[in-house]
Amino acid sequence: MDVVKRERRSRRLSRVVMVCVAAWTAVSIATPDTAAAQAAVTAPNSADRLIIWSDCAHVVDLTDASLDLWKSRGVDGIICMHGHLRSMGGKQDFTGDPQASLAESNYSFQRSLRDTNIVGRMRARGMKAYLGVKLVNYKNRRTPLREWFDDAGWWGLVLPKMADAAAAAKLLGFAGLAFNQELTRQRNGYGATWNWDYQNNTHSEAEVRAKATQRGREVMSVLTRSFPGLELVAYHVHMPETWRELVELKDNNKGNALAKNLDIDFWDGLSSVEGYSAIRLLDSIFYKSPYAGTWDIALQYDYNRRYSYLSRRLSNWNYAASRLFVSPFSWINAGPNPGEYDDARPPAYVATQLAAFRRWGMGGEFANFAYGGLSAFDYSPYVSAMQAASTPGVVDASPPALVVNPVPAGSPTPLASLAVEGTAHDNLAVRLVRWQNDRGGSGTARMTWEVLSGDYRTGYNWRTRWSAPTIPLQAGANNITITVEDIKGLATTRQITFANGLGPRSLAAPRAGTKPRRRSRPLKVGKVYHRARYKLARARRGVRIRVARVGTGLKARVNRGGRVKVRSRGRWYIVTLKLPRRGSYKVTLTPRGGPSQSKAIVIRVV
Repeated sequence: MDVVKRERRSRRLSRVVMVCVAAWTAVSIATPDTAAAQAAVTAPNSADRLIIWSDCAHVVDLTDASLDLWKSRGVDGIICMHGHLRSMGGKQDFTGDPQASLAESNYSFQRSLRDTNIVGRMRARGMKAYLGVKLVNYKNRRTPLREWFDDAGWWGLVLPKMADAAAAAKLLGFAGLAFNQELTRQRNGYGATWNWDYQNNTHSEAEVRAKATQRGREVMSVLTRSFPGLELVAYHVHMPETWRELVELKDNNKGNALAKNLDIDFWDGLSSVEGYSAIRLLDSIFYKSPYAGTWDIALQYDYNRRYSYLSRRLSNWNYAASRLFVSPFSWINAGPNPGEYDDARPPAYVATQLAAFRRWGMGGEFANFAYGGLSAFDYSPYVSAMQAASTPGVVDASPPALVVNPVPAGSPTPLASLAVEGTAHDNLAVRLVRWQNDRGGSGTARMTWEVLSGDYRTGYNWRTRWSAPTIPLQAGANNITITVEDIKGLATTRQITFANGLGPRSLAAPRAGTKPRRRSRPLKVGKVYHRARYKLARARRGVRIRVARVGTGLKARVNRGGRVKVRSRGRWYIVTLKLPRRGSYKVTLTPRGGPSQSKAIVIRVV
């Protein structure tokens, strides 16, 4: 049936920075104080915008009183599902021309949207609106729209119709489009499929997947040209490694049930084109029940597995990661089937369901499918549950934990890139892991959700493994920031420093209990090893310089209020400096019981 949801801007919380100055970076683990974290999160991060998905025939003629009623029930928006596009099963056209008269019969639907000002009246009440179309061609029994390799059909029909729908949605004030890609009954029965091995296909799997990705890019390109910054909601998008596939395995004994599906390829193409503000996927596997286990077990599995899979599968995950939201799709009223599956559940059951959706939904939204329109069912017993679900609040105050595995502190010879990896965990689910180098470059890590113990009945003990195998480096010090973000926008940050082409000795002293490796030539007596410049935050925490041992001791002084401490370690003196403010500091080093001359070095703090 259908789905929808919305996003609020994600918030980052509890950033902890650690600069690695040892010869090998220690493992860093984020274990935020729960009470402090809860006190810090005050902005609502619930999915409290309840969007109703309904046929447009039941929406266009809503009166102001009807809109007020739905608003009072907790409804914050409506997806107005139109249906098939013209020449693909529908009879209506769209246009983005504000001067168009819309007098022709093929524009009667857009004319009614304009004349009733339904979108404007919804927006005046703080309600959001999406214009829905079907990604189905009633006349094509092979593939969803036109045959994937039919260039003339795509360029001459599908893409122009998509562009017109987006332009009309922008003109009328919709927040964006909603796609229904469920393959319902077609002419002369069922036939079309989202699988790569469709009827009469003569191409390889790789060729079909590449073509589906191309079509996705073409569709999003025309959408963003017609409606820059649009939001795109979608229902019935099925992907591997999700709760839906696990249900197919446990309930129907179908392993890898979605392996042939092209949804991931088509949406890879869609999400790779920059210019949209949000993609919102609505998951209808949660219409009526979680099928197994609890809502929390099912949703945690789905979110962690899905986002790990997307991080490895989407070609422009760096752009899509912060713009792609997933929310569960409920179905409160009863459906048409004689079985129990689509029966309306008791109000107390629905209240628990909607509370879980409010807690787990992303981007501030989740959706409910209204079968048969808005007036075909008595929602009054469910109003309190709907109102509670649409009340903003803090549902998550715990930032995710982050572990960065040990990496070298430097390399004597310049490297082109550095591999960094680690693990992450969250009380809900991990959405993404990002990296950024202060010398240039940023990106996202590939993630894999790893179950350590447990199952779908009892819950999971898990962690997310992440890897950024090729972080580009520049010569000199590279400060690399790693950030993990959960599905509610809470984040934890770690920082490592890599001396590229300088070598570990130029950054730090040897670890305790070890001796410096011998060089091919003897060290000069009294040689000083240090960096000439440090950032202020680092300088305040403390920086180290090494002095080759000479005499019986070493005296060190620093000007401008800096503090200094000297200790002996093997063949070295380790001088630790704490420098409180920006500027140049003069450090004077005087040996005891050896050469009488002092040495002075200058360290700059920026």
